[in-house]
Amino acid sequence: MKQVSLIFNLFLSIAVAILFYLHFSEDRKNESSNNIKNSIDQVAPFEKHTKSIVYVNSDTLWGKYELIIELQNQLAETKRAKESYLVSKGQKLEEDAYQFQMEASQMTEPQMILNQEKLQQTQIDLQSRQQQLMEEQQRIEKNFYDEQQTMGIKIREELAIILKQYSVDNGYQLILAYSALSDLLYAPDSLDITTDLVNSLNAK
Repeated sequence: MKQVSLIFNLFLSIAVAILFYLHFSEDRKNESSNNIKNSIDQVAPFEKHTKSIVYVNSDTLWGKYELIIELQNQLAETKRAKESYLVSKGQKLEEDAYQFQMEASQMTEPQMILNQEKLQQTQIDLQSRQQQLMEEQQRIEKNFYDEQQTMGIKIREELAIILKQYSVDNGYQLILAYSALSDLLYAPDSLDITTDLVNSLNAK
């Protein structure tokens, strides 16, 4: 009888152990399931926007952004004015040089001897004017180049500020620049935000 009771107690202990194991095993499963759910919830905010990485066609942006077009037109107008100024001075120099050659060619030898100092001085003046014109042209070209660089930096700084807020408003984590010479070899059209961005920039 004691042996039967011992066997019964042994089976009872085993059953309790099994129930104990199943109970805590279920808790671990629930805990694991909750951990997975929490992980998914933590990732979810980053997955709210399926287009977290997008790109902009920089060629189109520079060709359709009205602020860029306006600044480029201003630079082009300044360049045309400077070029017209240089052409005018160059033409005047050519006319004076031609006039000098004509007058010198019509002088007799005695006249050339009498006016030798004047002719030499006129020739020196023409050469000096030519040198000054060349230096002025180089200076104007450098100033124009510097203005272009300054304009480019200013536009990029403005764009950086605008794009930062634009990316926050639209849930974009990364905005790439694409052009014919960029390192971006392929991206689907669905990630192209150029039109929307240009419209947003022009609206501002």
